Amino acid sequence: MKTSSTRSPIKANKTKDRPSRRIAPWIFILVGLVLMAYGAWGFWTQNQSSGVGGTLPATQVANIPYPEVKRIPLEEAKRAYDEGSAVFLDVRPASAYSAAHIPGALNIPLNELPQRIRELDPQRPIITYCT
Repeated sequence: MKTSSTRSPIKANKTKDRPSRRIAPWIFILVGLVLMAYGAWGFWTQNQSSGVGGTLPATQVANIPYPEVKRIPLEEAKRAYDEGSAVFLDVRPASAYSAAHIPGALNIPLNELPQRIRELDPQRPIITYCT
């Protein structure tokens, strides 16, 4: 006859596993928080070193064609688009322009620009793009 004080091996194992079950979710949460903090730190340091909102580092300027041409932040370009205060000039070939372009943008392919420069209003800012 079995006594009530004897525990089955299955129940004994379940009670031993309980402390580790309580710790496991906290380990995953802690690791997740550490990874998020590391990602945020990496994003912040990348933005600091990439010159977002400022001038570009010399290593990036060396790889940009026409580094003497002023670059404007995306926010400023968006504001100019919304206000209609600038001309957006798409310098890609006509086939690329017809596939997709900024609404209202003027298309003058880069190789035609010297001949068609008079089509641009010199009194308005010109924002060129090619992607």
